[in-house]
Amino acid sequence: MRSGRWILALDVGGTNMVAALIHEDGGDPVGLRTRSTPADQGPAALADAAVDLLAQVRTVGTSGGIAANQIVGVGVGVPGAVDAVRGIVFLAPNLGWRDVPIRDLLQDRLELPVVVDNDANCAALGEWWTGAGRGSRLLVTATLGTGIGGGIVRDGRVLRGVSGAAGEIGHMVVQVVGGRACSCGSDGCLEAYASGTAIRARAREALADGTPSRIREIVQGGVERVTAQEVAQAAREGDELALRLIRETASFLGAGLASLVNILNPDRIVLAGGVMQAGDLLLLPVREEVRRRAFEASSEACVIAAAREPETAGVRGAALTFRREVLEGHR
Repeated sequence: MRSGRWILALDVGGTNMVAALIHEDGGDPVGLRTRSTPADQGPAALADAAVDLLAQVRTVGTSGGIAANQIVGVGVGVPGAVDAVRGIVFLAPNLGWRDVPIRDLLQDRLELPVVVDNDANCAALGEWWTGAGRGSRLLVTATLGTGIGGGIVRDGRVLRGVSGAAGEIGHMVVQVVGGRACSCGSDGCLEAYASGTAIRARAREALADGTPSRIREIVQGGVERVTAQEVAQAAREGDELALRLIRETASFLGAGLASLVNILNPDRIVLAGGVMQAGDLLLLPVREEVRRRAFEASSEACVIAAAREPETAGVRGAALTFRREVLEGHR
């Protein structure tokens, strides 16, 4: 096993949690493990589940030759608006959290130093470090999962804003009048139209209205079991409803990204998350919508790509965040 220091990394999503050991210099994750997120059981239960998952990862690492004293701390990405300095999640709509001291909850249980940041910031940093954003000067990432997270990395540093809440791409407004309700309490947000949760809701509404679709066969008639994954599968099989849902999603997402292209002028946008299982059926019309709406010079300078390491970018970025703050003494 490699010498040097190792970092336990945890990526908490609204649906699943992923954990691994990451070497301080990068490389492949060791002991990668995942489990469902007990989002409805409260912060303490989630912290207990996270500690159990990290313990499994640590056991794999030490069994494989990593000494216990080589594991120097924990980097954590969590959804929502995060005060990274104090380690507090001050608002996480998809977890139902407000003002949760998640760093202290984990640190007390793990007896290791813990650094916490927004999960999408971590994913953005991970893609910049070793993934599809590598070498980018100004990278924007959008994580399309249960909700929509966003991260902005400029010259290798996460843009956090004055209160640590920059990059909340999912909560830009794309429908001003009659917008769908969003989990954040507002309405018309991009997340309410282009997240996995939004795709699921629109699919269920259409099926409940009797729209014929291959989706119904995939879930064996159980409309309540439909998710964005089944919509993507049906779209790949040419189902008319599923293709319409993906096109609608691409339209909203492309409009939102075009605004970011005009405002930030990034050289790369990376799309990650479960919704990207639709592949080119989503990616190609998103690119076209951005080209249609954004300034020509800005859109031509921006490459829009799928994440290269969608399953592990979050843990890689969480580890790099810990390395920079604790091992190097800066963010």
